[in-house]
Amino acid sequence: MSENKKRNKQTAPAPLTLRGRLELRTFGKTTKSEHLGVYIVTEKGDYLIRPVGSNPFMDNPLLPFAGKTIEAKGRLNEYVFFAQSWVVIDDE
Repeated sequence: MSENKKRNKQTAPAPLTLRGRLELRTFGKTTKSEHLGVYIVTEKGDYLIRPVGSNPFMDNPLLPFAGKTIEAKGRLNEYVFFAQSWVVIDDE
């Protein structure tokens, strides 16, 4: 088991910064896990976004910022961006 932990630390994705607009979309359509998800839409792609350590089945703290542009720092794991911090960017 400790071998797996060592391997996971070595292959952890590098931290990065994403800038994009937050949108609400249905996640997991036609499954038991279907729910309203918060996505960050960037030039590089669209990713489900949630704060590090948050419960994926509870309300997302980023929900009130839907429609706004943010800059978030965190880690990307497949299709989910785990945000460590974020700031709302004033639309000009």
